[in-house]
Amino acid sequence: MRIQLEAGADHVEALAHERNPVQAVIELIWNSLDAEAHTVTVSLLRNDAGGVEGVIVEDDGHGISPDEFQSSFKWVGNSWKRGAQTTKGPEGRPLHGELGQGRLRAFALGTTVRWISVAEDATGQRYRSEIAATVPDRNDFRGPEPSQSTAETGTRFEATGRHKLDRLDTEAAREQITAALAPYLMTYPDVSVVLDHRSLRPADEIERDVTEALSWAHGDSVHNADLRIIEWKGGKERTLHLCSDLGVPVDDLPAGPAPDFRYAAYVLWSDMPHHAAEWILAKMEHEPSVIGSLLKSVNARLASYFDERRDEQRRELVESWKGDDTYPYKDGPESEEQKVEQATFDVVATAIRRHMPKKREQRRLTLGLLKDTLQRHPTGLGNLLDQFVGLSAEEKDQLTRLLERSSLARLIAANTSVTNRIDFLAALRHMIFDKEASEVVKERQHLHTMLESELWVFGEQFNMMFSERGLTHALRQHLNMLGRDPKEAGNVRLTDGGQGRLDLMLSAKTRDHDRIRHLVVELKAPAVKATDKEASQIKKYARAVVANPQFADTRSEWDFMLLVTDYDDSVRGDINQDGRASGILDQSRVDPNSPVNYRVWVKKWSEVINEAERRLDFYQQSLNHDPSLDDVRAYLVEHHGDVIPQGLFPEGDAQAS
Repeated sequence: MRIQLEAGADHVEALAHERNPVQAVIELIWNSLDAEAHTVTVSLLRNDAGGVEGVIVEDDGHGISPDEFQSSFKWVGNSWKRGAQTTKGPEGRPLHGELGQGRLRAFALGTTVRWISVAEDATGQRYRSEIAATVPDRNDFRGPEPSQSTAETGTRFEATGRHKLDRLDTEAAREQITAALAPYLMTYPDVSVVLDHRSLRPADEIERDVTEALSWAHGDSVHNADLRIIEWKGGKERTLHLCSDLGVPVDDLPAGPAPDFRYAAYVLWSDMPHHAAEWILAKMEHEPSVIGSLLKSVNARLASYFDERRDEQRRELVESWKGDDTYPYKDGPESEEQKVEQATFDVVATAIRRHMPKKREQRRLTLGLLKDTLQRHPTGLGNLLDQFVGLSAEEKDQLTRLLERSSLARLIAANTSVTNRIDFLAALRHMIFDKEASEVVKERQHLHTMLESELWVFGEQFNMMFSERGLTHALRQHLNMLGRDPKEAGNVRLTDGGQGRLDLMLSAKTRDHDRIRHLVVELKAPAVKATDKEASQIKKYARAVVANPQFADTRSEWDFMLLVTDYDDSVRGDINQDGRASGILDQSRVDPNSPVNYRVWVKKWSEVINEAERRLDFYQQSLNHDPSLDDVRAYLVEHHGDVIPQGLFPEGDAQAS
């Protein structure tokens, strides 16, 4: 089967919008929903480095028949959906696409695109059809002739060969897709969309859902629509969608007003499908079009709505802070000046509510710092604060600068980050040194997994290159950092011929002469006491690097660390010898011209934890934060809940499991 698209390749390329892969995924999902699919699954194809380089979209809809392939892939526009209100099947759902351009957006996801579909023809016979095209020949679709099939109906779309699709693997992309589909998915709860193994559940993410009547004038006419505003519990996105009266998006616009809120706004108007893409010209018009007038009315209503929401949240938050004794103004104002100060404080504090620490003591400290800053720099709060959280025009007029050199938002983030780190170090101490806890903590299952996201324990300069990989993979990563082709790497063996595996490999390029530091950490569970066996293993790793000329580079330094709770007398003697620093088990000669310099360390968990605590000591004293067992439990549940060992907290197994 061959179908020649009746359009030039340059026109097809323009319609594909190949720099917008997120919108391409949305269009493909809508195609599945227009086929009355009940389950749509979007899978991201990743390469060995974890980058996204392709997409698969599968559905259980009624598929594309051979005749529909001929008509749909031959013309740009002229879709059967034009003029139709509902889907072809018995469910009669509202239709999304009607311009016949959705399939062209597929080229944003791959240099090769393919559709495989099973559908019934007019006689009820099922046929399997397949068609594909490539970027060099965007308007030339080819595939085998349709064949009879007994498979279930549905369509599978595949796109491969395009790099730089990592934008799809972000929470921002998930939020954008969720917002576009939210009204539809909430209207049809039996429809499921799964994005990269996680279902989209917009109803679970909603904090507030309000629909208001909207009227606007254009010429001699007054138009009426509904404005639905959904506020999200989390996320970072603000979106505005122009929809039909059935809630199906026609256009998705850049973010609307109120950057301090996270929301999706939907304008529901029966005539919207007749005004597709007109919003693009709205700002350039001398005389506003009906869409230009609509957008002006929408922005005004959204601004008014969120002003009301700020007032409402301000009252609620201040009362809650008073209730938990974190509000810094203990007594009512006694003068007009104090009234102004306290009112200004309420505006600022509630404007940055999303940045407030969750823990009571840290929130008390943050609010106290804000009060102190306001009293010392009463004219210095607005501008910097606005850079990080966004303020309404009224708030900007009252607040012009926050701090002279840093923002309160950053200060709060640092406060929370330090507190989290102190809690994690306390959690490490509990897991490793508490007798009952250490018996249930495993090396790879628990410690390894947690430390992958807590690498700051070993030093701020390191970023994890990989975990649980062999020496050959280490060489590939090393060559990549040197700017050489990783494909040059040959197999790397231990000195005894074995294949060693590394637990965590951390790397950093230092600023001093562009040197590269590698840190390889071999973790041992709390119950393991290091002997000559464990010491010999880490030395083999190091010497495999030294013995292999592929690792040779005078800019590189390697540190290997065996991390244990304790070690026996033999190891203690080996790491405490005259002529080298305490803790070093083995090292190369110190020579700046040596092709490979390395050191092998044996360190106790207590040493690593103590070093990390010393780096945080000043901040801990300032915060006066001494984490309790409840703090430790709360931190692990929030940040590592999926790997907490059963029995770590005897009285809280139900909470921590």
